[in-house]
Amino acid sequence: MRTSALVSWLFFYSNVATVFRIKVFSVSGQCQSDQQELLLGLKNSLNSSSSEKLVKWDQYTDCCSWDGITCDADGQVIGLDLSNQSTSGAIDESNSLFHLLHLQQLNLDYKSFKSTFPSGFENLANLRYLNLSNAGFTGQILVEISYMTKLVILDLSKSWLRDIGSLKLKKPNLVMLVQNLTRLQNLYLEGINIAADRNNMSGYHLSGPINPSLAKLKSLSIIRLDINNLFGPFPKFFAEFQNLTSLHLGGNNLSGSAPKEILQAPKLQSLDSTFNKLLQGSFLRFPLNASLQSLLVGATNFGGQLPESIRNLGQLTRIELTNCKFNGPLPKTLEKLTQLVYLDFSSNNFSGPVPSFTTSKALTYLNLAGNQLNGSILSTNWSSLLNLVSLDLTRNSFSGTSQSLREIYLPQNQFIGGFSEVKGEFSSLLEVIDLSRNRLQWPFLMFLFEIQGLHELSLSCNKFSGLIPRSVFHKLKNRTVLDLSYNNLHFDSNFLKNLSILDHLDLSNNRIHGKIPKFERPSYITSPLAVIDLHGNQLQGQKPIFPPKVVYLDYSSNNFSSVLPHEIGEFLQLACFFSLSRNNFHGSIPKSICQGSSLLVLDLSNNSLSGSVPECLIQMSVSLGVLNLKRNNLSSNIPDTFPENCVLQTPDLNRNRLGEKVPKSLVKRRITSRLRVLVLRSNKFKRDVNCRENITWLMLQIIDLASNSFGGKLPHGLLMTWNAMMTEKDEPYSEILHFQFLKLSELSFLDSMTVTMKGLELELVKILTIFTSIDFSSNKFEGPIPEAIGDFRVLYLLNFSNNALTGTIPSFLGNLLKLEALDLSSNHLIGQIPLQLAKLNFLSFLNLSNNELIGKIPLGTQIQSFPEASFENNARLCGLPLKALCESPAVTKVDPSNPRTGNHINWNLISVEIGFVFGLRAGIVPLMFWKRWRIWYSKRIDRVLFKFFPKLDHRNRNHRTIAHWIQGRRL
Repeated sequence: MRTSALVSWLFFYSNVATVFRIKVFSVSGQCQSDQQELLLGLKNSLNSSSSEKLVKWDQYTDCCSWDGITCDADGQVIGLDLSNQSTSGAIDESNSLFHLLHLQQLNLDYKSFKSTFPSGFENLANLRYLNLSNAGFTGQILVEISYMTKLVILDLSKSWLRDIGSLKLKKPNLVMLVQNLTRLQNLYLEGINIAADRNNMSGYHLSGPINPSLAKLKSLSIIRLDINNLFGPFPKFFAEFQNLTSLHLGGNNLSGSAPKEILQAPKLQSLDSTFNKLLQGSFLRFPLNASLQSLLVGATNFGGQLPESIRNLGQLTRIELTNCKFNGPLPKTLEKLTQLVYLDFSSNNFSGPVPSFTTSKALTYLNLAGNQLNGSILSTNWSSLLNLVSLDLTRNSFSGTSQSLREIYLPQNQFIGGFSEVKGEFSSLLEVIDLSRNRLQWPFLMFLFEIQGLHELSLSCNKFSGLIPRSVFHKLKNRTVLDLSYNNLHFDSNFLKNLSILDHLDLSNNRIHGKIPKFERPSYITSPLAVIDLHGNQLQGQKPIFPPKVVYLDYSSNNFSSVLPHEIGEFLQLACFFSLSRNNFHGSIPKSICQGSSLLVLDLSNNSLSGSVPECLIQMSVSLGVLNLKRNNLSSNIPDTFPENCVLQTPDLNRNRLGEKVPKSLVKRRITSRLRVLVLRSNKFKRDVNCRENITWLMLQIIDLASNSFGGKLPHGLLMTWNAMMTEKDEPYSEILHFQFLKLSELSFLDSMTVTMKGLELELVKILTIFTSIDFSSNKFEGPIPEAIGDFRVLYLLNFSNNALTGTIPSFLGNLLKLEALDLSSNHLIGQIPLQLAKLNFLSFLNLSNNELIGKIPLGTQIQSFPEASFENNARLCGLPLKALCESPAVTKVDPSNPRTGNHINWNLISVEIGFVFGLRAGIVPLMFWKRWRIWYSKRIDRVLFKFFPKLDHRNRNHRTIAHWIQGRRL
């Protein structure tokens, strides 16, 4: 439903990306024969059968009349335009193209050449206009381009929407490429891998700062460096370009503060710095009579208040400030922007009422979602905005509604009741209405179903309850999308027959009961019923009905109880999401399920399925991203047939009876490098996990091997590749771990997992993308805890309990500052608890019980706050919270008035102590190993003692040994 905003953006983007061409005013002469031969040679080198232009080229007509060809008065070809033609093939330096020496314009954009960047361009020294954007060339851009000193327009860009190879600027780099192009006015390098000028940088997508030598190109008018992974500051010298009309630096990693002078550039019409998350800036004042038409700074750190001087941007047609840090009221002077077509201020902290946009007659898109705006939206005369197509006021505090729109998004506001007070405000032109996540309730909004042109209606997450009137379903003739999910509605499932005309049906989490009827779409509807979501209801039946050609099907969390039909695959040939989890399906998994070759998510978890995992299902992981078979009764070995090009990210096989070996094909480098979640808990897997393969699990953030029979030592080498647990992720805490299987929609699969804590298994339904977990509990692992664990600085949960680990608890566990749960219980760990554990301030669960630990429990804000059970059954462990107290030696009190106490160093005492140590060594060694010396020394010491202490009882004389005396002196 929400893809319309993205489509609108793409449509606008494609129109704003103006294709510049140089017009040559000349009288076209008759084509020269050599020119015609060269052009026919070019045609023959390409697959031209699908090209509308090339198929018309033939040797019997004048080549100057051919489509895409421009000649001068002498019949020399000076212009070649093959843009947007379905041609393919390879072009190399021998191609006749590079013998058209008089060419001034060459346009080969949007081709499929699929070859390395060719040499030969140095022959085309007369070129003024060169457009190779999205032509399919790959590899290094050759230095020959820099020899074309007459170039005025150079376009080597690549669209992020096209899956073609990319070009790179390394040798030559950007500076070398343009240093001779002093006439250059328009430079398009979007999506190019631009190399830094640093010798110590390496790796894929090499990037760097924008080189200051570009400041020499004063004639530049259009600069496009989008999506290049450039970093460093926003160059100030761009503001000095007097002819600058368009500057696009979006999708990079620029940082620091954007220079305020850039908006003072006298001819600047378009500025795009979007998606530079570290780039800061604010708008203090906009210049008078500014030429700015497009201002895009979304997804940056720009912030502050919008000044009243925004009225000076009288030519502004598009402004995007989405997902920034702007605050304060919306300036009333926005009413002066009469040329506005597109405005997006979503996801900021703007507050107060919305100014009137009545004078913005051209406005088609308005998005103020995710702010703190309030008041009535009826304060604006929306009926005068005849071109307004989409209005999104999501997540504010508005009341009231609007009129004369085609799309209206008002979810997550404070609308209450039945909404009937604004019934008359809805226009018959409306096509999309989204009132989800409000507090609407009965009377049911029947008038919404009476809007004849309405195609999409979302009323999810409100307070509707009770029966839906039968008459509602007879008014859905023009509907394509209906979302009534997460309410408390109930009706018999037979009503679903009337909904088969829809393309998207979501009735999840209501109280629908009965059996699913057969879906029969009218003959006049050719499109499939693409999305059906009925999860979380009370549906039942021995054989559920599956609609044909469905793309998204979710019957999970119902009361179905049957075997899976053997022909189930016939219904899944177009499906990319299929979930039957949390029912009572039993029997085996039919092999026909593998006919769903487009499946990206398959969830059959929490049923009673038995038998083996079909081999063809494993082979489907060339496209399958999520395979969830947990909590069934599946048995035997997992087929060792994972393909080389496996894209599986989340295999969850928890709580089955699978074993004994982990398939070798699952742990190959190309497969495991994509894994984010691996769950093999509660099966019958055996043997060790010391894989000999060269494995890199760079993305793995959750691994659960608990309750199996794995043994051997923990794999130190394998652990060292788990980069996702070592480095901080640049992701918001609100992000939930999911697998988005339709890139241009909001449909996704939320990962869930089981963790063991406090001896209980807990189900985590929504997992943050920053969550990391290792659970190897209840296995047969042995040996010490690997040192690699100390590098997991963003690890949240570590469970090695119920194994046979030995050695001490390593002090490097104190490095895991994010750790919230640590369970090392029921092993054979010895030694003392390291003091470093006291640094784990986020630790909320600790269990070290049933080991062989000794000594005193460390003092710390966290350690001693845990219950006694966390430390029990360690016979020689003492201190709080245990009842066993540690024996503490008596401490000699030091007189605070003693001038020798304090923090200063007394070097006289140091020298005495050094002498004492050496003297002690000379005396102690003979005492330990020479009996005659011990006797002689004891007698002499006794005489000295009684000489100075005559009252000392002589009866203790024979029992006062030198050892006792030395001990007393030390205390």
